[in-house]
Amino acid sequence: MARIRLDPRAVRAEMNRFARRDAEKVADQVEARAKQLAGILVNVRTGRYRAGFRKRSKFSARGPAYEVFNPVEYAPYIEEGTRPHKIRAKNAKYLRFVVGGKVVYAKEVHHPGTKAQHVLTRAVREAGIRNGYRVQITD
Repeated sequence: MARIRLDPRAVRAEMNRFARRDAEKVADQVEARAKQLAGILVNVRTGRYRAGFRKRSKFSARGPAYEVFNPVEYAPYIEEGTRPHKIRAKNAKYLRFVVGGKVVYAKEVHHPGTKAQHVLTRAVREAGIRNGYRVQITD
């Protein structure tokens, strides 16, 4: 009868190496899909939001992990949406904008809010399912 002795540290190291490679592949797919979805779902002016998606590796006691995020200051508003709110002139006397080809000035406007686009949530779900994971998004 043959016996096998496993070194727990070696097994853990090999599992972490595999998990790191797999996690990085999925993170790359999430980052790429988020950029695609941002181009489709979000009204693009400068492209800063779409180009802003980044991937960062994180290692913990539980093993390798990756974080995909967007550091652009208005990213949370695109991802989660906004409620109706007032916009007031801050650095000037009036707000200036164009409506129907006409220039309009106002001290305050009532913004109707924006619908959440959930760009990262969709990208995570699609990449996870594509790689055979059961994906459950929680708040």
